[in-house]
Amino acid sequence: MKMAFDLACMTVGQTGKNPAVGAVIVKEGKVIGMGAHLGYGKPHAERQALSSCSEDPAGADIYVTLEPCSHHGKTPPCTEAIMEAGLSNIHYGAKDLNPKVSGHQVLADAGLNVFHQPDEAIDQLYAPFFSHLERHRPNVTLKCAMSLDGKLALDDGTSTWITGEAARADVHQERHVHDAILVGGGTLLHDDPMLTARIEGGGVSPVPVVMAGGHVLPDGLKIFEHPERAIIYTTNETNLKHDGICEVKVGEWSPEAILDDLYGKGISSLFVEGGARVLTAFIKEGLYDRILTYVAPKIFGESRHALYKEQSASMEAAVQLEMVDVEKLGSDLKLTYRKA
Repeated sequence: MKMAFDLACMTVGQTGKNPAVGAVIVKEGKVIGMGAHLGYGKPHAERQALSSCSEDPAGADIYVTLEPCSHHGKTPPCTEAIMEAGLSNIHYGAKDLNPKVSGHQVLADAGLNVFHQPDEAIDQLYAPFFSHLERHRPNVTLKCAMSLDGKLALDDGTSTWITGEAARADVHQERHVHDAILVGGGTLLHDDPMLTARIEGGGVSPVPVVMAGGHVLPDGLKIFEHPERAIIYTTNETNLKHDGICEVKVGEWSPEAILDDLYGKGISSLFVEGGARVLTAFIKEGLYDRILTYVAPKIFGESRHALYKEQSASMEAAVQLEMVDVEKLGSDLKLTYRKA
């Protein structure tokens, strides 16, 4: 199962709407096949593993990180391939919470031995995928880079660069594993970011999303050349001039309304890189699953640009978080939090 998990981890960020899955086939104590789901619409891990077998897999065991699918989607059910191959024992790490999936039952009814092998690391791998299914909204990660004294920028708005190269490279890895990336109109106009995932060997760039508010977006912004078509949520009808290059949606767009709309477009994970105004809006409404803070060993002093712009009436009313992980990236720290 550890080998299957490692295979799944290698494809995180390139499977689109689908979860990353790894599979390993073992016969008489020897690995005879392995595979991973390599992209949306491509063969699932079980079929990839079966096609790579060095000998007849009949009677073998398969170890797969996620319960095999039993329904027709972009590809045929993996349960069919497993039964046709004559596999005897199926070991899966996580039960698929998609109501369309009952692979363990289909295989058991066919007389195969099916074993659920719960694994904490596998559960963590699929937590974002299951979260968006259960909550009917994208899994949301809020990201910010800050000084040691908690400022997102100098008082004049300068924020290039707060962190070092290692932290910035890690941000691109995070972009790569999310379906979409959101910034506010202020950040877009001030920084004109590309919002792509620039990692060694390529990388999948997330769909750029702009919470533009009343800002008027000028021609020539870098997101207009993004490999994915940007989505602009705005109250200003002037921005309709960009409709065609982008998808421009005019109206009153709260974070909740934006998440509802993105979920309807099949977006399962959203990386929010907005400034203080955008981050505060998501935190205030409780619409986040993780907060990533990249803390640099710098002290900015007085600055208007803090992470959270609301005031807490008491210590009990303060936003409560639970620390999940601490990682040193060069001279910076990456702190990962989730709701307490």
